[in-house]
Amino acid sequence: MLVRDGADGVEVFAFRRVPRMAFAPGMLVFPGGSVDPGDAGTPFVGEPAEDAAAVAAAVRETFEECGALLAVDDSGAAPDAATLASPPWEERRIRLAAGELALSDVLLDAGLAVRAGDMHPWARWVTPPFERRRFDTRFYVAALPPAQEARDLGGEGERAAWLRPAAAVAEHAAGRLPMLPPTLVCLEELAGAPDVAALLATPRTPRPVSPWVARDGAGGLVLRIDLDGRGGGEPQP
Repeated sequence: MLVRDGADGVEVFAFRRVPRMAFAPGMLVFPGGSVDPGDAGTPFVGEPAEDAAAVAAAVRETFEECGALLAVDDSGAAPDAATLASPPWEERRIRLAAGELALSDVLLDAGLAVRAGDMHPWARWVTPPFERRRFDTRFYVAALPPAQEARDLGGEGERAAWLRPAAAVAEHAAGRLPMLPPTLVCLEELAGAPDVAALLATPRTPRPVSPWVARDGAGGLVLRIDLDGRGGGEPQP
């Protein structure tokens, strides 16, 4: 979840998945994707995080899908927007997305590394057993680096933009912005932060959360959330 401070509070960069996608077509999503084998060799500043491969995947997917690169040089500075939009860097981004380069290749050649502390662990959602496609998904919050821009690069997404979390939640409630439960919950949580600094200072210890649909005592449908991945949990409307 790439965030920045806007005129009316925290904003998050998100896009609608194209309708032809096999998973979550037309849904609002954040940049992200699967861990690739090449993510394992990503250089880190200092000691890598325990979830280093997932952090590297989040950095890579963010760069591939919106052109923001969450990596720094020896002085702690991230590349600026003009650099990342230049032809050499655009070629790297395209080859990275095509699987022709590993993130480690891109960063090491440029003298960059991932600073794990810039990726704030936020949540971890596991799809329920009845789903044909199963995912163990980690969500991170990261501030857009100074002098960088997030771009609408097409691909798997359409209508990419910076959104106010509360406005996106309201659009979903009105039936105009479809999204999966993890996205909705994350947006509701982001909406409660006054600014990015407060958001990144929020202590979080993500645990696996697994939702499923069940009927309550009155015969209505509720979303049950399993907080430890084993089953059970309290019903949520």
